[in-house]
Amino acid sequence: MRPGPRHLLLATAAAIAAASTAVLLLLGLPLLAAHRLDAERYALVVALAALAGLGVGAVLLVRLVARPIDRLLAAAARIGGGEGSLPPLGEGELTLARAAVAFERVAGALDEERARLAAKVAELTASNRALAEARESLLRSEKLATVGRLAAGLAHEVGNPLGAVAGYAELARKRVPPGADPELGDALERIAAAAARIDRTVRDLLDFARPAVPAILPIDLAPALEAALRLARVQARMKRVEVAQALAPGLPRVLADEHQLAQVFLNLLLNAGDAMGGEGQVRIAARAEGGQVVVELADTGPGIAAEDLPRIFDPFFTTKDPGKGTGLGLAISHRILEALGGEIAACNRPGGGALFTVRLRAAP
Repeated sequence: MRPGPRHLLLATAAAIAAASTAVLLLLGLPLLAAHRLDAERYALVVALAALAGLGVGAVLLVRLVARPIDRLLAAAARIGGGEGSLPPLGEGELTLARAAVAFERVAGALDEERARLAAKVAELTASNRALAEARESLLRSEKLATVGRLAAGLAHEVGNPLGAVAGYAELARKRVPPGADPELGDALERIAAAAARIDRTVRDLLDFARPAVPAILPIDLAPALEAALRLARVQARMKRVEVAQALAPGLPRVLADEHQLAQVFLNLLLNAGDAMGGEGQVRIAARAEGGQVVVELADTGPGIAAEDLPRIFDPFFTTKDPGKGTGLGLAISHRILEALGGEIAACNRPGGGALFTVRLRAAP
């Protein structure tokens, strides 16, 4: 049977009592030899002192040391997985040494538990962030669906009378006599231009409300980018914009509709040109990452205001001046990429400017 703390401490108390008795004997023997002290009384005093020292030492050691050590060892055994998890008590080893080792093991177990708890907290934080993003995406999808239904009805109601306005304006322009008031011709030009602008908006609404079903095929990324660049370069807002490409070598093909993907890149390029005031730099980089192809489009413009970032993909939201944009370009791009099984996100670059990240599925 393994000796417990009380047994060892009682043995220690006995040793203390024996040492006390020995001290009394050494001090009393000279007095006994000089006949200054009676032998029987001296022996009785020594015996009583030894018993008293033994009793008092045992009581104090048990109450002040043994019981706390027992509780410490029991707690350490529970945390460590049982009595067998504690170090064995060797011959002549004090229980305090065993308790110290047990305490160190308890501290180590607490450190491990703290590390596991921190990992769980980090995992829960990431899960909460993913849930928040999923909720925002769901809300955006519901909003897009609602706006899409409204847009379809509005486009139908506006499209027919708009066609009549444009037709009558063109007819009136053709019938204006050569010597007519110049203001009349200018007014008809303005009517035709306004009708054309409304027609473009209506077409955007129809594209947004009833997007074409994408023909998802494995395609190369470069042709879609080049098609978007060709269309962007003829725009006045892109004349003084320098576009640099950094496509990683050996990029896998992506699952997408080339025409719709080019439309997404064109919208991003034109938005960058508008943000930079028609002058600046755009850098397009692409790389493979975890079964996806990530395309990043960064500009040197002023960036996106923090309060606008959560709404940047909402339909009809725009930071452009009135008459300069419909607020549908990014919303349409977001819807296209969702249909392709991809994603789009926007943020600000640390060095300034906006950064749009497009994630596409890599073809197997």
